[in-house]
Parts: sequence; structure tokens; C-alpha cells
Amino acid sequence: MGPVLEAAVMRKVAWRLLPFVGLGYFFNALDRSNVAIAALTMNKSLGFTAAEYGLGAGAFFWSYVLFQVPSNVMLAKLGARRWLSTIMLAWGLCSGATALVTGVTSFVVVRFALGVAEAGYFAGVTYFMTYWFPGRYRGRAMGVFFAFSAIAVSLGSPISGTIVGLHGWLGLQGWQWIFLIEAAPSVLLALFGPFILADRPSRASWLTSGEAGWLEDVLHREQSAKEGHVIPIMVALRSRRLILLTLAYLGNGFGVYGTVFFVPLIIKDLGFSNLTTSWLAALPAGLGVIGMILFSRSSDRSGERVWHVVVAMGLGAAGLLLTGIMIGSAPLELAGLCLAGFGIGADLPVFWNLPTAYLGAATAAAGIAVINSVGNLSGYLAPQLVGLLRDRTGDYGAAMLVCGGLMVVSAALVRLAGVRVVDVPPASVRA
Repeated sequence: MGPVLEAAVMRKVAWRLLPFVGLGYFFNALDRSNVAIAALTMNKSLGFTAAEYGLGAGAFFWSYVLFQVPSNVMLAKLGARRWLSTIMLAWGLCSGATALVTGVTSFVVVRFALGVAEAGYFAGVTYFMTYWFPGRYRGRAMGVFFAFSAIAVSLGSPISGTIVGLHGWLGLQGWQWIFLIEAAPSVLLALFGPFILADRPSRASWLTSGEAGWLEDVLHREQSAKEGHVIPIMVALRSRRLILLTLAYLGNGFGVYGTVFFVPLIIKDLGFSNLTTSWLAALPAGLGVIGMILFSRSSDRSGERVWHVVVAMGLGAAGLLLTGIMIGSAPLELAGLCLAGFGIGADLPVFWNLPTAYLGAATAAAGIAVINSVGNLSGYLAPQLVGLLRDRTGDYGAAMLVCGGLMVVSAALVRLAGVRVVDVPPASVRA
């Protein structure tokens, strides 16, 4: 198949699949992170300290870590079409139930349940991508996928900040309306999943037999070329390379979750109103979208992966360190958060090309889930750390310095992993 026809097939695949899984990730990110804006009034309403809020926000990741591998096993058995749709329905219902919490215990329980529901989505879609996008296209596909998440955090802040204004309507508080309103789209989206998704090209009615055959042949040959890397998962988990990548993802998560749940609270400490805070909190995530697109496109064009991740992590770390040093100075503190948002957004989609390129098809699903599970321990540890340091020191400076330092370590670990991943760009891109 020539470059023009190849590009046409991949455009058809991208336009069919990426909007749906991307919207799913949009609402996935929104339903887990809207608690940050809700906290502006919820914490006072329920009497939460920063540490108690961090405990509840982080409880999501107890179950998120524990249930990722079982969820991906279910996806492999049932297929993405059915399982991803089921996941969407479950997390929508759990997110809406957050409006019913009355104290720390119920907050922790409902966040734990949300983690169970959301556990398999990211790892499942990452694995699903390997059935549809050859390596030379996967970076851009993942970049688009991640961009939906960053857009959710960016748009979600002002949207949630506006919904808070419904305080008192039908006897409910504003923070309760955030969870109820923003959970509804996930439930509705789940109903369309079985009709839009297909488990693999050969089962897609919207591809011709020739297009499906070509795509499956390309993916099969790509995996066959990596047969030397197809190793049992327990052997892979003992390898230096995979351990370093897992630790790198863990450290990077402190940058991700040390900010996503606290950026509104950090900005609020500068003295802004709730509505202004929600709009300013959108800036770092918005720049993260730009970083995702620029770095993933650059990585796909050059075929280089490792240094793109290292540089992006370095930028994220620099932003967090600047924020920590300049706490109290609104312009510089906001500049640091924006730089951190750009760097963190840029590193995530390119990073996931490293483990998927290293693992063969036989270990990809479990391997991705394990890396994501262990790495997302930071989802619990980071909010706890940030909350405790905020209560102890009176501001977020020390917490941002610690998170920034851990991102520096993560960048070094990616480089030490020595993963040589160079995908040959397609002819249309090289031209």
C-alpha cells in the first residue's frame, strides 16, 4: 500500500476511534480531578483539613493500583468494545455518588469505589492502541488521547467553578452539583461504546477487507520483528530496564498528582476569588495540551523517544522547583505552575512508547498495567505528602520542591534505563 493510501487508512482509523476513547478520557480525568475545585467549598462544608482532604483524594489510587491488572485481564477476555463501555458506566455512577459524602469515612469509601471503576481505562486504551496503530503512528495517537485528559483538567476548572454557583438550588450545595452534573456524560457515553468500538481491524465493519487486512498485516509484522523482546511478564518485571521505567513513572506521578489535586488550592492561597481561581487553574493544563501535541509530533517525526521524555520531565521539574522557591509571588508562582503543566503534559504520551516498544504482544497488556499500577502509587502518596507538608509549613513551597526534585530523579532514571527506541517515521512524514 502506497503512502497516500496508508495515510488515508490511518486517518479513517483515527477519526473513528480517537474521538470516542478521547472523550472517555476527558470525562475520566474530569470525574477524578473535579474534586480539586469542589474542595474550595467542600472542605469547609465538611470540616476537612488539608491532610484529610489529601487522604480522600488519594484513596482513589488504592483501588486504582490494585484493580488495573485484573481489569486488563478482563479486557483481554471480553474485548475492548464491551469492557471499556462497562468501565465508563461504572465510574460515572461512582463519581455522581460523591455528592452524597458526609464526612472523611464516606469520602474515602466513594473515592475508593471510583478507583475500582476507573482502574482499567487508561491501561486498557493503551493496550487497545497496539491493535490499531503501528508504532510509527502510536505516538501521535497517544498524544491526542492524552490531550483530552489535559483539556478536561483545563476546561474542567472553570466549568466546575461556574457550577459551584448553583449553591442552594434544589437544596444542594454547589460542590454536590459538580459531581452530579459532571458524572452524567460518562453514563451517556457508555451507551454508545458497543456501537462505535471494534476489538480489532478484522471486526470493523467500517473498514474494507483490504484495509483491515493491510493494517493487521502491518501490526503482525511489527510484532514479529520484536519477537526477541517477547518475554514472560515475570522475567520482564525483574529486568533492570522495566524496573527503572516503573520507578521513573512513579516519580513523575508526584509531579502529576502533586499539582492536579492542589493547583486550585495553591492559587487560592494567593488571595483570588473562587471563580478567578478556577480560571487561573486552567492555564497549566491548557499549556499541557500544547506540550502533548508538540512533543508527541516531534517524537513521531524524528522517531526518537528517550530524550523527548527526559527533556519534558526536566521542564516539568523546573516549573515545580520555581513554584516552590517563589511561593507568595503571584506572577512567578503562576509562571512556575504553567511551566510545570507544559512539561508534565509533554512527557506523558511519549513515555508510553517506551514500555510498549520494549514489551512484545504477549506481555504488553499486563506489563502496561503493572507499570501504571506501581507508578500510580504516587496518586495516593503525592496528595498525602502535599497535604501534610501544607499543614506543617503553612504553604505549598516545600511540597513543590519535593515533587520537583522527584521529577528530576525520574528524568535521570529514564536516561539510565537505556531504552533505545527509534521508530522509523512513515514515508509521508519523512517527506
